[in-house]
Amino acid sequence: MHNEKYLAIDVGGTSIKYTVTDRNAEITEINEIKTRREPGKLFESLDEIISPHLNQISGIAMSFPGKINVEKGIVNIIATFPWICDMPLKSMLEEKYGVPVWIENDGKCAALAEYWKGNLSGIENGMFIGLGTEIAGGIILNGKLYRGSNESAGEISSLLTDFRNLDTKTRFGKIAGHKNLTGAYDDRKGIGDIDSYELFERYRKGDETARELIRNYSRTIAAGIVTIQAVLDVEKFCIGGGISAQDVLIAEIKDSVHEFFEAKSSETINEPEVERCRFKNASGCVGAIYNFLTMEKIL
Repeated sequence: MHNEKYLAIDVGGTSIKYTVTDRNAEITEINEIKTRREPGKLFESLDEIISPHLNQISGIAMSFPGKINVEKGIVNIIATFPWICDMPLKSMLEEKYGVPVWIENDGKCAALAEYWKGNLSGIENGMFIGLGTEIAGGIILNGKLYRGSNESAGEISSLLTDFRNLDTKTRFGKIAGHKNLTGAYDDRKGIGDIDSYELFERYRKGDETARELIRNYSRTIAAGIVTIQAVLDVEKFCIGGGISAQDVLIAEIKDSVHEFFEAKSSETINEPEVERCRFKNASGCVGAIYNFLTMEKIL
């Protein structure tokens, strides 16, 4: 039992990450392929990942965007894949591959990973925020994952940022998604597509436009943290997602959060800790393993 291997798959809007690991989830390498969002193409990609590993695994642990009924494995209403609704993904995959499958929301998986073995370990109340194509979230309250009444707790992409304008472009997920950051640089400079890695390189080299945009982006993330803190009053926020690997971004977010609380020192909400996730881009896979082991009653 202890030597059994599991395939962990983290499906995101930009890429699908995966790895084979054991119950300890000591992950040393994450494989990655580009996400194909079209109907049918997603399942072709999943098959390319799963089939070669079937002879060595005892189960599939999956992190997936959207509302997930964990017990039934039904996936609901996903902006990333608008053609998926009320899909019994767990039973579909189990029938096809003949091994147990457990699925949890991506933000919740990342929160579980950090709570299990990461930077939320030992924290009673904390939150994961994932900076990706949109913004993922996962909440730990009273030492447990909080799913909410309809499995949608932590869907912070839906936070409104302008109460006068209900256009979806003003949602937190749109203005705080990393593509909005790189897109703003493209618009200002007129140089065509630039990825986030190159943008941060330009920041480090003193590019004033890059510095201004990254500072503004960090303040947007910090504003989201402060808004959430007013409701949840947690001890710590862990920041994840691909661009969280950038030290300057974590430093800018921390500074922006601190500036708010310093300026509003008389307010009744307390300043939380802000830290990068321990597992970085592996958090979805690690949390998916934890969810699998918990649902299978192995842990």
